[in-house]
Amino acid sequence: MQIILLDEARFDNFAINHPNHNYYQTSNYGRLMTKHGHNSYYLGLVDDIGNIKAATLMIVKNDSKEKRKMGYAPRGFLIDWNDDELVKNFTDGLKEFLSKRNFTYLKLDPLVVYKEHNTNGEENTFGESNSSLVQKLQGLGYIHMGYNNGYEASKPRWNAITTLNSNIISLYNSISKEARDKISDAAKMGNKVYKGNQNDITLLYNIINKKNPPIDYYLDYYQFFGQNAFEIYFNKLEPISYVNSSKTLYEKEEQRNNVLNMQMQDFNNPNKDQIMNEKLKSDELLAKYKKNMLEASRLFQQYPSGIITAGTIVIKHGNKIAFLESGVNESFKEDYPEYLLKWQLIETFAKQGYKEVNLGGLTSDLKKDYESTVKTELANKIVEYVGEFDLVINKKAYYTGSKLTPILNWLNTPI
Repeated sequence: MQIILLDEARFDNFAINHPNHNYYQTSNYGRLMTKHGHNSYYLGLVDDIGNIKAATLMIVKNDSKEKRKMGYAPRGFLIDWNDDELVKNFTDGLKEFLSKRNFTYLKLDPLVVYKEHNTNGEENTFGESNSSLVQKLQGLGYIHMGYNNGYEASKPRWNAITTLNSNIISLYNSISKEARDKISDAAKMGNKVYKGNQNDITLLYNIINKKNPPIDYYLDYYQFFGQNAFEIYFNKLEPISYVNSSKTLYEKEEQRNNVLNMQMQDFNNPNKDQIMNEKLKSDELLAKYKKNMLEASRLFQQYPSGIITAGTIVIKHGNKIAFLESGVNESFKEDYPEYLLKWQLIETFAKQGYKEVNLGGLTSDLKKDYESTVKTELANKIVEYVGEFDLVINKKAYYTGSKLTPILNWLNTPI
C-alpha cells in the first residue's frame, strides 16, 4: 500500500461514505482554506488495485517565514481507528510521504470520543474512555498534546451535541428543563423563524457581532459549500403577533383570575390556602402579560415591520448538522430568541431524518457564559474528544522549534 494524492472528486466520494465523515474533511473546506492563505492536499492510502483504505485532507499554511513546515488534518483522518494494522500502515506511509517533502510534523485532532458527559458535566459510565487509542498513537510516534479544557487547541475538544430522533416529544424532553422553559416563553412573544439567503449574510454578520473572522470568510463559506449545505436562519419578532398573543394570554388569565377570586370568597373552601397561592401567581402573570402588551405596542411603533433578534449559520453534511456561528440582539437576549430559533431548527432537522446536531465548542466548565449556556441547555450530551496529536516527521526540527518558541515569544514581548 502507498500514499497518493487524490483529486477532489475521488476524495469526496470516499469521505461522504466514511463513518467518520465531517464537513472539515471535504474539498469544500479545502477550497475555503486555499482561499484564506493555505494550500490543500488530499492524501489517500491505496492498496495494490487502487482501493482507498484511508484518507485525509491536509492543509498547509502558505507562509514562507515559517521555518518548520507543518501540515494539519482538521478533525483527524478518515480511517478505522480500531484497525491497528491500518492505522500503522497509514502512519508509516504519511511519515515517508511527508519526509520526502520536508515536513516537520502533521497535526491532527480526531473526532474520536474520549468521554461522554451529561449536560451537568457528570461523566456517563456506560462506556469506556478511548485512552487506549492515545497510548496506541503514542506508540506510533504521535505526541499527545494533552486533555485541554479550553479553546487553546485548533478545534474545541469539548462539544455540545444533540442526538436526534423522530419522536419529537422524546427529543424535546431530552434537552434541559431550563431550555424548555425559555423556549416556551419565547414562543409566546410573536417570534417567527425563517430562512435567509446569500443577500442576508451581512445582516447575520452584524448580529454575530465579531470582527474575526471578517465577513468575507462567511461569504466564501457560502460560495464553497453552496446554498444546500450552508444555510442561514433568523428569528424575527413581529410586534403585531406579540400584541395579539399577549392580549390572548392576558384575557385567558384574567378569566382564570376571576374564577380564583370567586373561590376565595367561599370561606368554607378547604383548599383556600392553595387557591390564595394560585391567585397570587395569577396576579403576577396578569401583570406580566399587561407589561408585555405595553412593550409590544411600543415595539410596533418603533419597528412596525418587525425586528431580527437572533440568527445562526448551519452547515449540513451527510446526516449531521453543525451550528457554525450564532448571534443574538443584546436588547432582546432575555427574551430567549436564540433558544426558540435553534429548537425549531433541531425539530425540523429531526423530522428530515438527520441524526445529530453539533451546537458548538465549549470549555470544560460548560456554562461559562451566555453562549456556552445556550449550547449546554439545548444539548442532550456533552462529548469530550481525545484531543490534538502531533505526528513528528523530523525530530530535530520539531524539538528545536519547540524549545525556541517560548524564547522567541519572550524576546518579542514589549518591555
